[in-house]
Amino acid sequence: MNRMLLPLLPLQFTQSVRALPSKLSPLRVLFLAALLSGFALSQPQLAWGFTVGGVSLTEQQTSGDTVLHLNGAGIRNKFFLDVYVAALYTPDRVANAEAVLDAHVPQTVRLVITSSAITRQRLVDAITEGVQRSAGKDFPRYAPYLDQVWEALTFEVKKGDIYDFRYLPDQGVSIVRNGEVLRTIPEFEFKRVLFGIWLGKDPVQASLKKAMLHR
Repeated sequence: MNRMLLPLLPLQFTQSVRALPSKLSPLRVLFLAALLSGFALSQPQLAWGFTVGGVSLTEQQTSGDTVLHLNGAGIRNKFFLDVYVAALYTPDRVANAEAVLDAHVPQTVRLVITSSAITRQRLVDAITEGVQRSAGKDFPRYAPYLDQVWEALTFEVKKGDIYDFRYLPDQGVSIVRNGEVLRTIPEFEFKRVLFGIWLGKDPVQASLKKAMLHR
């Protein structure tokens, strides 16, 4: 088969065409390439994003009736250890942290645990400290909300777990573990301080904040 024709094919069909009998004429191979290409274009396209820290993130996710797009993602490091990958999903591209925090639109911060050293208690401590840092002197106002979240998190945290902090204007902030809603806090200001852990004026990691705001 004429290898010059292989670039005409979608990548997923290249191996199939390589296996065609070598006696086929270039014209027939070109016809098959066009046929397979047309078939590929007619199929639904998956919204793949990119890989960060060995974690594959989808380009899109649906929150309520809204399609959210991957705004940016980065790696949380602590004591030379990659702890988790954090990703921000928004309806539209946003490069300004305050705009994210102030927006009354569906948004999601996704955490993918990448270290087996992360336990339930360490996650609880990290989020609690992050909210303290984000809320400042107003932390006592939000402490009861955190207590509700931790009461729902009764199981151990494992490497590969996915935690979504999903905000919907008509519902509030839902804490979701591996697709299961653990608790919903119907408070916009809680969303601001929670997302402020990563995107606030004093974020848990400046480089992570930058990564979540820049693709």
